[in-house]
Amino acid sequence: MRITVHGHHRISRSPELGRLRLRVEASGPDRAAALETVRQEAARLSDELLDLKAGGLLDEYVVQAPGTHVERDHNEHGRPTVLRHVVSVAVTAVFTDASVLGERASEWALRLPLEIGWVDWQLTEATHRELEESALTEAVADARRRAQVMAAAAGAGEVRVLEVADPGLLSGGEAAQDSGVRFARAYGANGGEGIAVVPEDVTVEAAVQVRFEA
Repeated sequence: MRITVHGHHRISRSPELGRLRLRVEASGPDRAAALETVRQEAARLSDELLDLKAGGLLDEYVVQAPGTHVERDHNEHGRPTVLRHVVSVAVTAVFTDASVLGERASEWALRLPLEIGWVDWQLTEATHRELEESALTEAVADARRRAQVMAAAAGAGEVRVLEVADPGLLSGGEAAQDSGVRFARAYGANGGEGIAVVPEDVTVEAAVQVRFEA
């Protein structure tokens, strides 16, 4: 007798890294003035990030070059008014301490012309690989348990593995939309003034399809 089953396992772990996205932006009819405002704030922020990096509180950070574009405002009658020059710098900082990330994000959210984007909670590559392997191992064990219950209910003996694959990839099977290992991150949005950055667990899920003989 052959038995084909799905196995699944999910592991959650507290995040080890927090990727914070920020933006320095200023605008106005004077392009040079907007550019200077952004330049000064970006330089100030870069110095702060450099200090955090030196103290081991940042894994990495990136301050991009300024980008500019022009927008035209409209009055209450829908008629175009003066041109407005918008200058912005995108910044990404990967924190190794969630409490420090929260403190800095709350501070920066109140400082113009800084804008807080969102936080992407992550695991280190080594931890993610470890959880992925554990989840796959437990998913196969879950499939074996299910198959053994079915075999016992049918009056058969011990089950023996014939094939293991991602869902939908067994010989003679139909492709599945979701398969293999899934890595779910938690994102925190910008909350404006008085924002609270709360770390959320990162989840790694594994699903397999296993064919047994009993």
